[in-house]
Amino acid sequence: MSSGAPLCGLDDRGRTALRSHASALVGGSCRVDDLAAAPSRRTRIDLWYVPLDHFSPAEQADCLQLLSREERQRHESFKAESARQQYLAARGLVRTSLSRYRDIAPRDWRFATNRYGRPFIEASHGVTGLHFSLSHTHGMVVCAVGGVAELGVDVEHRARAGPVDDLAKSVLAPPEQARFDALADDRRGAFFFTLWTLKEAYLKARGLGMSLPVEGVWFDVDGVQPAVHFTNAIADDPWRWTFRSRQLMGYALGIAVSTSVEPDLVLRRAQPINLPSRGERGQAASGDGEGQKR
Repeated sequence: MSSGAPLCGLDDRGRTALRSHASALVGGSCRVDDLAAAPSRRTRIDLWYVPLDHFSPAEQADCLQLLSREERQRHESFKAESARQQYLAARGLVRTSLSRYRDIAPRDWRFATNRYGRPFIEASHGVTGLHFSLSHTHGMVVCAVGGVAELGVDVEHRARAGPVDDLAKSVLAPPEQARFDALADDRRGAFFFTLWTLKEAYLKARGLGMSLPVEGVWFDVDGVQPAVHFTNAIADDPWRWTFRSRQLMGYALGIAVSTSVEPDLVLRRAQPINLPSRGERGQAASGDGEGQKR
C-alpha cells in the first residue's frame, strides 16, 4: 500500500463524502471491488461513466487536488474550457476508480505511457491483474477497468454536429463504406460512430494507436453482436477478441476485450470522485453487487 497524505486539503473544501472516506483511504479500507469475484468466472469489465452536465466547481477543485505535477501542467495547457473539464474529470475518475480495486490512495497512483501514448499503471506499484482504458468526449467520461491487459473503450456523441461523409471515407474499410453509403442521411451519423468507437477501442486495446491502419480492422454490426474482420495490414486473430457496442445517454460506446469468452460488462454510473459509499461497502461485505450488466 502506498503511503503519503491522500486527498490532502479536500476536507477544507467541505466535501462531506470525502471527509467520511479520507481516513479509510489512508488505511485502504475503501477497496470494495474484486474483478476476480465474478461467480461465472468470466472476465468482468467495469465501465464507470460520468456525465459532465453537472460537473460542479467543488468537484473540479477536488479532482485538481489529486493530480500529479505533470497532470496539472497538462490540464493547464488546454485552451478550451470543455477540454480542461474532460481531462480533469477523467483523471479524477481513473484515480479514484482504481483505488476501489487496490489499497492505494487516489493521489498516490503513478502512471506511465508507452511509445504510442497508451497510459498504464507504473510498474513500481507492483500491481498485477488490474488494467484500465479511458475515453472522454464533450459531456461524458468513461473508464473501463478489468483484469485483461488488452482492454479498450471509446465514447463519442452519436449526434455530433456536422456531416461525417468525408471522415467516413478516410477511416472506413470498403465493406463498411458500402453499408454507410446505402443508409439514409439521417442514419449515417449513428452508424459511423458505432463503427468508429469499435475501431478506436481496438486501437487502444492494442496500445499501438494510429500506428495501425484504422481501415485495417472492420466490423459487421448487422448481427446481434459486432463481428470483427482484419485485413492483411493488421496481423491479428478475430477469435481472440470480443467487441461490444452500447448506446449510453445519446453516446456510442465501443468496448474491445482480448478474450474469447463472453465477458461480464457492468455499466456503473459514478461521480468524478468515485469513492464508495457506506452502502456500497456494506454490499461488498455481504456479497451483493451493484451496477447494470449489459
